[in-house]
Amino acid sequence: MTLTHQNGRNRDEASRPVSVAIVEDHPITTESLAARFAGAGFSVLAPAPRLEDLDPAATPDVVVCDLHLPGLSGAAAVTELHGRGLLVLATSGVATPDEVLDAIAARARGFVDKAAPSHQFVPAVTAVAAGGYHISTRLAGFLLEDSLRRPLSRDEIDTTERDLLRGLAQGDLLDELCAEWDLTPPAAHRHLTRIFDAARRRRRLHRPSPREAEVMILVGCRRLTYREAAREMHISESVVADYLRTVRAKYLASHPDAPPSIAPSSAAGQWARELGFS
Repeated sequence: MTLTHQNGRNRDEASRPVSVAIVEDHPITTESLAARFAGAGFSVLAPAPRLEDLDPAATPDVVVCDLHLPGLSGAAAVTELHGRGLLVLATSGVATPDEVLDAIAARARGFVDKAAPSHQFVPAVTAVAAGGYHISTRLAGFLLEDSLRRPLSRDEIDTTERDLLRGLAQGDLLDELCAEWDLTPPAAHRHLTRIFDAARRRRRLHRPSPREAEVMILVGCRRLTYREAAREMHISESVVADYLRTVRAKYLASHPDAPPSIAPSSAAGQWARELGFS
C-alpha cells in the first residue's frame, strides 16, 4: 500500500517516474537493485559506492542507503541525507537491531533487509516516495521488541499499532491488514507515523549520550579506573560516576532480564559491546 503524506510528491510530480538513488558499495547488490528499479519504471540515478560520491545537487525522490558504508555510514549517513531534504529507505544485510533503530531515529522512512528479494524494494520505494513509510518484516520485529523493552511513560503506541507490528512481523502485508481491519490509507498512515515517532522518542530517551558512550568505552571496555577515565575526559571522578549511574539505569530499563544488582562498570561494558562500541 502506498500511503501519501504532505512531504511526498505532489500531483504534478506524480506524473513523472519515481527517481531513486542507490548508495551501496557492493556492485552486485547495486546492479540488482538498479535493474529491478528500472524494470519498475523508476528513474535510477548513477549509483554511489559512498555517500561522499552522491552528487550533492541530486534531488531523487528516494535514496536507498546501505547502513554499512566506507566513509560516512549508519545513522550519521541517514542524518546527512535527511538534512539535504531527501527521503531515505535504509538497507543492510548485517546491521544489528540497534543500528537499524538508530537509522529510524535519524529519520529513515523504512528498512528492507538486503537479503530480501529485490522486488520487495519496489513497493518500499513507492511508499517512501509518496511520503509514507515502509515497515518490512524484520523492521516490524525490531520495532515491536523495542516497544516492549523500552516502553515510554506517555505517548506510547496503542493496541492497534502493536497489532499492526505483530502482523507485519509475521509476514502479513500492510494492505491485507488494513482490509481486514477496515483501515483507510489516511488512518493507516497515522498509525505508522505514531509508530515511527514513538521509536524515535525511545532512542532519544534510552540511547547513551555521546559522553556516556565515551565513559562506557573507557571504563567498560578499556577497563580504565574512574580516575584514569576522568583524566582522559578532563572531568572529575564524581562526574564519571554520575555518567555510569545513568548508563546503568538506562541499561536496566532496556534490559529487563539483567540482574538489578549489576555494577555500573559491568553494565557499561556489556552494553558497549552489544552496541558495537568496543
